[in-house]
Amino acid sequence: MQVTQYVEPKEKYLSDAKRIAKNIAFIVGGGTFRAVLMPLFTIFIARELGTEGFGAFSFALALASVLVIVGEMGLPKMVVRELTNHKEDVAKYIGDLTILRLITGIASMGIIYLILVLSSRSADTRLPLFLIGLSLLIFTGLRRFFDAIFQAFEVMKYQALVDMVDILLTFGVGTALLSSGYGLMGIAFAMMVGATISMAMDFIILTRKLGKPVFSFDFAFWKRMALGALPFGVIGVLTFLFGYSNTVLLALFKGDEQAGLFSSAYRVIWMLAIIPATCMTAVFPFLSRVGNSPKDRHSDAIRLVVKYLACLSLPFVGLLAIYAPHIISAVYGNSYTSASSALWILAAIPLFSFAYIPLIDLLNSQYKHRFSVIAILVCAAINTGLCLILAPLLGLVGAAISTLVAEACLFAITYFFSWKHMRISPRIFNLWKPLLASSIAALAFLPLRNVLPPAQMIIAFLLIYLAALLVLRTFDIEDRQLFRSLLPARITSKGR
Repeated sequence: MQVTQYVEPKEKYLSDAKRIAKNIAFIVGGGTFRAVLMPLFTIFIARELGTEGFGAFSFALALASVLVIVGEMGLPKMVVRELTNHKEDVAKYIGDLTILRLITGIASMGIIYLILVLSSRSADTRLPLFLIGLSLLIFTGLRRFFDAIFQAFEVMKYQALVDMVDILLTFGVGTALLSSGYGLMGIAFAMMVGATISMAMDFIILTRKLGKPVFSFDFAFWKRMALGALPFGVIGVLTFLFGYSNTVLLALFKGDEQAGLFSSAYRVIWMLAIIPATCMTAVFPFLSRVGNSPKDRHSDAIRLVVKYLACLSLPFVGLLAIYAPHIISAVYGNSYTSASSALWILAAIPLFSFAYIPLIDLLNSQYKHRFSVIAILVCAAINTGLCLILAPLLGLVGAAISTLVAEACLFAITYFFSWKHMRISPRIFNLWKPLLASSIAALAFLPLRNVLPPAQMIIAFLLIYLAALLVLRTFDIEDRQLFRSLLPARITSKGR
């Protein structure tokens, strides 16, 4: 009887792990195009438009991005959690919530219109800025909702495909129009083309593969979904503000130069957060589906997720610890070398973020999102309070210290709630092997940090880190079974 209880969950878990790994691969593959092409497109925009034109573009982009977060009210995350366990209602979700998302998008566009009319901007810039807002708030907003349905059904390949089409169209059309001298209007047109075509593709795939929409005005359903999504919306807004509050305070106390230096260092760490965030996009539907299972499968899932995220995140802590000045100079130029001190401090953030991001998603998946909101609110207050004290005294170093302390507190508070309400054992943080492997690689390359070129240094560092993981036997029998299940059947059959 004991054997049966052990084998059945194991087989199911390997199947789930294979699905999650494939979805992560699709999301990373689609995101690679955006990660490479969007920075290039932004640099090209800045050079072609000049400081004034790029400032207008940045204003519209920032305003629309904030309104996207506010306008969707946390709805995509709510859809993933609810639809994962009620797939038979997909027609209602597609139809009713498309109407709701259109209404909130149009309301947000009204805000954009009023701001543009009341501002002192010329008539020539108002139309392209309005179109940029329209592409993000209506079409990209609908796409984010459609992608949530793909995530609920755990078929992220469609999301990745459409995302690649979106960025390729925006980059291709935008580059061509900018080169032809169309300026800000060319960018607006390119964003409209990418957003509308990708949204239409999403909708067509959605209705053909997952279900036909049933449109209605079910106000009770809208109210239930809006109220349920509100905590996710609060989390999104708080997270957005958490990332920018110290930059604003630093600019007030120490000026734009210090704020720019801190922002450059923080953006490096922000990019590293893509690793756990991308993985959890694929894991969140699984947690929503099995979180209440009697076998405590959510505990097993979080244990492995935290372990693998530690293995992926911790080498960057060691790499930044020994190579911070070189990374800052390589990414931003020599004028930003002074940001190295802040980056050294911020480099410790992945020690905490790889753990608290999965724990927050676990709480959210099991209707305990109020604890996530409390944790983020408390830590945002800690961050702001410390920054108000330290930034006037220490400048960007003070802002970096306050950020690190807040991140550490967020981990501690989130783990406390996960332990108390989800029975998550502290043993899942027994991760000394990847931490030691990262330390070994860092110490080995410490004397060579000024000798090897950046690309060679990073590759060699990661190879040493991987070798140290294997020597320390970080991966046990369960890990090897899981890795083997991800390989094609013909490869595993040959190995037997």
